Amino acid sequence: MKLLQPKVGYRVAVDPIILAAFTTPRAGRKILDVGCGSGVISLILKLQEQSLRITALDIDAEMCCLCRRNAEINAADIRVVNGDIGNAKDIASLKNECFDHVVTNPPFFERQSSRISETKRTSHFETLSLDDWIAGCLGRLKNGGTFSMIHLASRAGDILGALKNNAGSVQIIPIFPKADRDAGRVIILARKSGKSPTKIRPGIIVHNADGSYSDTMRRILSGNFRTAPNLP
Repeated sequence: MKLLQPKVGYRVAVDPIILAAFTTPRAGRKILDVGCGSGVISLILKLQEQSLRITALDIDAEMCCLCRRNAEINAADIRVVNGDIGNAKDIASLKNECFDHVVTNPPFFERQSSRISETKRTSHFETLSLDDWIAGCLGRLKNGGTFSMIHLASRAGDILGALKNNAGSVQIIPIFPKADRDAGRVIILARKSGKSPTKIRPGIIVHNADGSYSDTMRRILSGNFRTAPNLP
């Protein structure tokens, strides 16, 4: 996979790649990638399963253009929509669509007033509350459809609270920077209207003690790792 990225602003780290490894919808399903950025999650999913019908959504028009270019470079049939998941009028083209799966790697940090570039602000800081972001995602998800998200471990309680009344059958996968460190990220999988008990699955350790990637991370980065053949 080839990927164009901005020289300034958001650049892909390992988070979306890990999330893609835990997002394995069945062939032919309709997928919505919310906050797609340059399109890395959409590209990984599409290149590994060509039959997926993927729509990539982002509020940033420049990132949408970049996502389209990346889709063209990789000969990937991905529909790209410029819009705000929290504004129904802004994404009117999706009004009558429901998706089998919604995947999202949203901006992690709550709104603040420090002086940073607008590009970095949009990619790193919430453009709407986490509750509203998740509500927007679930609003585009069909009943019984599945949802996957990566976020800060410190926001796991907020995410579970936002899912509580609309989604269940939750699975939580902690992501540890090293074996002796607390989890810094979590992946959360859920099913709209799911009723199964919440599960905490085995976590992922990203780095060995010497800073090299763990064997699990090497498999993820090489594209030879699928850990969720059946979403919750």
